[in-house]
Amino acid sequence: MEVYKKILTETDVSTRLAVESNTIDEFFPAFEAGQDSQELVVEDENGERWRFGLFILLGPYGKPTISAGWRRFVMSKQAKVGDQVVLSKERVAASGSASSYKIRVVKQVKLFKSAI
Repeated sequence: MEVYKKILTETDVSTRLAVESNTIDEFFPAFEAGQDSQELVVEDENGERWRFGLFILLGPYGKPTISAGWRRFVMSKQAKVGDQVVLSKERVAASGSASSYKIRVVKQVKLFKSAI
């Protein structure tokens, strides 16, 4: 199982999840040549399936983002800046090459107004 974790920023919570460029080839489904978007289906801890748009911005940086459907997920989970999103990827045994994705939000714990 592979895991991708990110502490949520203001942009991640308000608009889209910005993903580090080096993770696009390692963690997310492969993009075909010339392709700049695809659907990413993930399942949360309650078994609910979420459909996100996974995009690569064109240009020299190719920064990947998850945007379509992301804001609805954030609002549903009441995610806040400082919380952590955890995506996990598991190979589907029957196919050998296909993967399934899981997602969860880990709430930031504060003790006396300080994050721990």
